[in-house]
Amino acid sequence: MAFIPSRRKRHDTASKEGLNLTSMMDMMTIILLFLLKTYSTYGQIVTPSQDLKLPYSLSQEEPHKELNISITRDDILVGSQKVISINALNSDGVLIQPLFNVLKKYSSDAKQNEIKYGVKFSHQVIIQGDENTPFELIFKVLYTCGQSEYNKLRLLTYREK
Repeated sequence: MAFIPSRRKRHDTASKEGLNLTSMMDMMTIILLFLLKTYSTYGQIVTPSQDLKLPYSLSQEEPHKELNISITRDDILVGSQKVISINALNSDGVLIQPLFNVLKKYSSDAKQNEIKYGVKFSHQVIIQGDENTPFELIFKVLYTCGQSEYNKLRLLTYREK
């Protein structure tokens, strides 16, 4: 025979339910991972040199992180390393020999990384030049890049708003 519950047990409405923190933490972790996975940033990948005023463009393509060549008013830089002064350039030839030597070293290093680690050599270079840079100088830099196995050239510009 079953026991009849007492009056106190029959009218006990105070339940001991609460929040299950384990499932809430799982849910918040999943939401956080989802947001981190889908969130993409298009911040400045390439920062222009301070003495450059880049030209504007209507291009919608985002920049990629590649080897960076800057043509400032005074110098030619690869990354942040000064390669040659503009005043020291030879006006006779098209090839800029010091820039060629540095780029050839970077391309041979990239080829070695491709062999050793499987990191694909993209043959891409980003060229930054002031909007008042003479075309002859840009042409020489482009030619030198092409001769040193960097044949995918991009000119860095500001996007027109």
